[in-house]
Amino acid sequence: MVVRRFRKRAYEKKLRKSGVPDVFLKSFEDATTLDVKKPIRETDFVIIDTETTGLKPDKGDVLLSVAGLGFTNGRVDLSRSFYELMNPGRDVPAESVVVHNLTPDQLEGLPPAAEVLIRFFDFCKGAILVGHHSSFDMRFLNHALEKSFGITMANRFLDTALIARAMQSMEDPTKVAMEGTRYVSLDELAGRFGIGMPDRHDAYGDALVTALIFQRQTGLLRKENILKLKDLLSMGEVR
Repeated sequence: MVVRRFRKRAYEKKLRKSGVPDVFLKSFEDATTLDVKKPIRETDFVIIDTETTGLKPDKGDVLLSVAGLGFTNGRVDLSRSFYELMNPGRDVPAESVVVHNLTPDQLEGLPPAAEVLIRFFDFCKGAILVGHHSSFDMRFLNHALEKSFGITMANRFLDTALIARAMQSMEDPTKVAMEGTRYVSLDELAGRFGIGMPDRHDAYGDALVTALIFQRQTGLLRKENILKLKDLLSMGEVR
């Protein structure tokens, strides 16, 4: 508890440094006052996805796009959405263009990641973020924030893949539309829930699919009387 309090103060001190936009301090204040005992249905989430130049931020790969969708009262809120491309400040490998179809011409002249992330986290506020295999998105977001502002994100992060694996241990595994497997692909999970994927490897399209999966998951959990945010966090939070 003492160590956690010390880390919290040290992080808050970083946020108050000159040059760190106020939006990140506000996100921190909202995230640290989160009531984990509240019902899942009364919690605000933002479902996110990113596209990148590759898989390794520590080797020079960077963000190309970020998307977010609001999720309130157990439903996807399409009136709350965010999607922006950004200038990577480096070349875009041909092999990554094949995946996400974001060409250098499309990205030229766009704002850098620092500008986009200020707007993105202003959109997210202190909401819990949700992604699929979201440790990937977290690594890239934190790497960009460290590079631009010397901070990491304050928002808590859920992973629909971790939630799917946790749901396998429930008494009737057919209710989670999952097979027992360590790697839970977005395509497989969407297919098992009957969710179409017309815009695969587009940040907004993948965020929408993830949001629909999360909607199904929370609905199934509600039927199993798993209603509190703290229980959902214990199943799927990325540390």
